[in-house]
Amino acid sequence: MRLLDERGRIFGRFNIVDLVIVLVLVAAGVWFAYAKFGRDLGAEMAAREQPIEYSIVVMGIRPTTADALKKGGKVFEFKTGAEIGTIRDVKVEPADIWTLSDKGTWIRTQTDDRVDAFVEIDATARVGENVITVNGVEVRVGTSIGFTTKWAQVNGNIMTLNLPGGGGE
Repeated sequence: MRLLDERGRIFGRFNIVDLVIVLVLVAAGVWFAYAKFGRDLGAEMAAREQPIEYSIVVMGIRPTTADALKKGGKVFEFKTGAEIGTIRDVKVEPADIWTLSDKGTWIRTQTDDRVDAFVEIDATARVGENVITVNGVEVRVGTSIGFTTKWAQVNGNIMTLNLPGGGGE
């Protein structure tokens, strides 16, 4: 007995086209059943979302820019425009600057026209094994991040990251 007969049927009984259609329908049914009744991936992802607090230091900005950050509001990542949290608090300190003396040595001084702002942000993050993202933007201690608010646009570095129940600074 041959695998295909002269009419293209397998073992003289099944048409190849009909067999492919049946296999596609069975595969679609299995996929639908898994998607509908299998693991609830949406609930699993939502269960990994949790509130976080992180702080960003913005160095050497004008006092007026620091005042604009103090107004609070939502924070958006500069490149993507994704919302990355809400400003909870802003602390301002005089900025340290390095200047070159007339003898050619570097001197560390403070200036009145520049300040360092420590911006504390509250957000909801998706916490994975190796990465923490806020609305698709990866947040990691030491990462440089450009962000905007309604009143200011600055660039800073993430200094601390606090997760409730662990994962500290």
